Amino acid sequence: MSRVFVSGIGIISSIGKNLVETYDSLVEKRSGISKISILETKHKDEFLVGEIKLTHEQLIELAEVNPELAWTRTALLGIIAAKQAVKDAGIKTSECSLISASTVGGMDRSELYYKDFLTEARHSKFIDSHHAGNSTEMIAEQLGVGGIITTISTACSSSLNSIIFGSNLIKSGKANKVIVGGTDALSKFTLNGFNTLMILDREHCRPFDESRTGLNIGESEAYLILEDEQEAINAGRKIYAVVQGYANANDAHHQTASSEDGTGPYLAMKNAIVSAGINADDIDYINAHGTGTDNNDLTESIAIKRLFENKIPDFSSTKAYTGHTLGAAGVIESVITILSLHNSTAFPNINFKNEIEETGLTPVTDVKKLSKANYVLTNSFGFGGNDSSIVFASPKTSVQNENYNINIKAVYINGIGCVSPFEFEPQNEDTQEALPYFQIVKPNYKEYINPKVLRRMSKIVRMGIVSSSQALAEAAIEKPDAIITATGMGCQADTEKFLNSMIDNGEELLTPTSFIQSTHNTVGGSIALGQQNNGYNLTYVHRTFSFESALIDSILKLNANEAQNVLLGGFDEIKHESWLIKTKINFYKSQLIAEGEFLKDTQSGAVAGEGSSFFVLGKEKTDNTYARVLDSKTFFRPEDNNAIASEISSFLDNNNLNEDNIDLVVFGFNGDPNFDSIYSEI
Repeated sequence: MSRVFVSGIGIISSIGKNLVETYDSLVEKRSGISKISILETKHKDEFLVGEIKLTHEQLIELAEVNPELAWTRTALLGIIAAKQAVKDAGIKTSECSLISASTVGGMDRSELYYKDFLTEARHSKFIDSHHAGNSTEMIAEQLGVGGIITTISTACSSSLNSIIFGSNLIKSGKANKVIVGGTDALSKFTLNGFNTLMILDREHCRPFDESRTGLNIGESEAYLILEDEQEAINAGRKIYAVVQGYANANDAHHQTASSEDGTGPYLAMKNAIVSAGINADDIDYINAHGTGTDNNDLTESIAIKRLFENKIPDFSSTKAYTGHTLGAAGVIESVITILSLHNSTAFPNINFKNEIEETGLTPVTDVKKLSKANYVLTNSFGFGGNDSSIVFASPKTSVQNENYNINIKAVYINGIGCVSPFEFEPQNEDTQEALPYFQIVKPNYKEYINPKVLRRMSKIVRMGIVSSSQALAEAAIEKPDAIITATGMGCQADTEKFLNSMIDNGEELLTPTSFIQSTHNTVGGSIALGQQNNGYNLTYVHRTFSFESALIDSILKLNANEAQNVLLGGFDEIKHESWLIKTKINFYKSQLIAEGEFLKDTQSGAVAGEGSSFFVLGKEKTDNTYARVLDSKTFFRPEDNNAIASEISSFLDNNNLNEDNIDLVVFGFNGDPNFDSIYSEI
């Protein structure tokens, strides 16, 4: 059985531009929280943030990239950290996969040019940099990554989940080396969004302190190199830690608040320890999520007491150093946790004075030498109730356990649900005018959703709930063991609504609803909330192969014996503004094609549409089984059509098949003549 080793680290945050600077800041108790100086916002003098004090131009220089390309701050910071990790490990990137995470995506450029996108589009090169997977692709191109790439967005637990998925790829043999981590930059969108929730502290945040009033938002990027044990040993790598165990759970309580008894955090920690093959007593230190908000710190404290009872390990939150760095928080704090393990040191919970009255827990308040550092735990909890924990172990004391290997076997499709556009002449529901893009045929939402809840729910969430309910009903399953979802662009309607309001009102008079529902994992979180489902819950957000990434994860989950059935779904919505913007770069057609002319139309761009499809996958065949899924594979920007054909042939070979065994091939024709020719040629 093979373990997963951490053999390289790269990091940049407000407390350091590399691993050495980060460690020095931690032991010297030097916080990176300060006044805003780089981000252009009207709130410069109101809030303190964990800001990296480098301009866009300085980041381009530090990243050593072509300044003419459409760079976002998120991508630049990610490239800097990822390059450090690769150099530290000394690996060949052509043999690597890349699993990255982001919540902000390219919002720092989008919020700057959004109104221009709708009109003259002078800055059109930044339109395609908006989606969350852009930074992942830019990193992959700069590093020459040759394996699987994808992007995860589960709010503040995003990058911790990238470590989980990367580890599972190694355990299953789908990858030997994986670059995992996340990148998020400061933006006015997130600063104003958190401000509407009234959880920003105007002073330095104070995690786990009785006087805490909120968080300091931050920006940071970090990446780890994960390797198969034998690969790392044979190459003589420096080993920082073993990814010993991990778990993801859903709190299923509220879109933004944790439950009173901390069910999600408790399950994430408990199941991570079980996965590691150890006991709760074996944990020597916890790097807590500890945001500094009233709700989070109380419920995490309750969950820690619930799990560890009277034997609470040393614990601290390090967010008073870096701020809450959103989607990158999990990997930033994983790096800090690994430094704790590597140096047998617990870093302090700075700014702490008084314990929370309800729980009476006191974190580590000074740099503390640990009597032993064999197993350390790190937590990341996010919007939508998405909670994750990882146990890192010392290579010297790490124990082998049966959870290390995943043997891939076929799984079954036992239920399907779908809402889609199938009227060829789409019309606006309100005006009956012809539309240049396809919208879904509206189902009777009241059959599936309580009318009281329905009116506050965005369209994409409604679509997801209807199609997931259909799939579950057909599979005769009330509550699946895992919910894994996929979206290319996420909740566009709510994103547009909050972005327009922020720009039009000069960052004033904003309301939280559209910000809350703008997160990519809103649909998966809403389904879990409706079912009161505490199981595994992940969202993939990488363009048009988001679904395939989610499918791979579903197969791994079932084959790891961590689920008997998985609710797997993919969804995207089309809004007039998003359609209009993307016609400026010929991503979508500006005119709807005539019936029967799909493969003859000469306009650049794809036919724009929306929809939501869900599947129930199971380990066993049932009376409702549609098909058996043998395998799934993605590959990123192959050199030419011969390379594509070669990838397909090797995929068939790996599954003991050849071309003669195939009865039907379904192509991805989208109506764009610039791309559809690929299918004919291969």
